[in-house]
Amino acid sequence: MKNDLYKHLKFRLDDEHNDFEFEAISVPTYEFIENNLSLVPYEYFGDINEVLGLKVKQILLYFNADRLMRVELKYKENKVERLKNKLEEFTITFPSSVTLKLYYHEEENLTILMYQKEVLNKFYDFGVTKT
Repeated sequence: MKNDLYKHLKFRLDDEHNDFEFEAISVPTYEFIENNLSLVPYEYFGDINEVLGLKVKQILLYFNADRLMRVELKYKENKVERLKNKLEEFTITFPSSVTLKLYYHEEENLTILMYQKEVLNKFYDFGVTKT
């Protein structure tokens, strides 16, 4: 049985900023450009503190034009295998418009589960030729 990605990961890409207006606060860098899109990061401090059955240390939401484009879930310590097993256990399917990255950041001792709109992965060719 296939499951909806957002049922387990809690945050739905393309949701509007207004949905989180009283549960998120802007964090520095207040705005940055990535692949020609302006992203504004917010830290979520609402009621959700557990995702995929594990306590989350920090949740970052990235918006472009008030639409959720990226979610970063940060967990203490190395939980890559546990999270990978959870994703497989739930047989979560990812739409082709969504990419997921799961990795351990050793220096910060954090596991990061990031999912985002595919458009953030694209590189734009503006017709500039290298010589």
